[in-house]
Amino acid sequence: MKPHQLFLMTLLLLGWLQVRGEESSKPPSANFDLTHWKLTLPVNEAGELSGKASEIQAAELSEYTHPDFFYSDENGGMVFRAPVVGATTEGSDYCRTELRELVDPADDNVCWAAPGTHVLNARCRVNEVPSSQKVIIGQIHSSTGKAKPLIKLQFFKGRIEALIKESPTKGKDHKLTFPDVGLGNDFDYEIKFEGGLLSITVNDLTQSADVYEMDAEWADQEFYFKAGSYVQDHEGPATEGGSVTFLKLKVGHS
Repeated sequence: MKPHQLFLMTLLLLGWLQVRGEESSKPPSANFDLTHWKLTLPVNEAGELSGKASEIQAAELSEYTHPDFFYSDENGGMVFRAPVVGATTEGSDYCRTELRELVDPADDNVCWAAPGTHVLNARCRVNEVPSSQKVIIGQIHSSTGKAKPLIKLQFFKGRIEALIKESPTKGKDHKLTFPDVGLGNDFDYEIKFEGGLLSITVNDLTQSADVYEMDAEWADQEFYFKAGSYVQDHEGPATEGGSVTFLKLKVGHS
């Protein structure tokens, strides 16, 4: 290679590295619309890995980043990391770095009702898993009373599982299993709820379940979407955890 060619290549490489550095220094909101989300972190209000999980509200997310748990990667992807030990939410032993949808950013009591069409579209990859190999990457959660999540989309041993709760308050999960996507690979998923039919698409495969047939009480619930890294493991060192990078995240209601 001639000296001038080497010089040009060096300039190009340095420019590429500069762009990558600039992307990683931006908050996730620079590349994602987070105006209708709040964030749960695996640290308490003092920033410690213990006690009650803290929240970052929608108004703060426009500039927010956390160097360990919520940040942009070198290509502008939104990274969520949750350790197996840390601060947790009420009713759970597991840590999460997870977005929670806000229909009204000023009032998290406002949620969407079952009638209509509700869709979450995402492209992501799972970078790291805990020893249980289980990480929840997307949910529809009920906000009515003490109802449970309608669906948890779980990465387990390289494949995706949709865990659909058969009843709002009791019963077991109805599981749909999708082909392997593998650790570190990009894949698309969609969660769609329309007229009681819950449809989950992973890459090009769609599977569905009629949740009203499982339990008609689902029709009376109100809901919100969730997305991020919610590890299903609470044993091990703080260096162990689950990491998920989102390349696309979009929600729609009609």
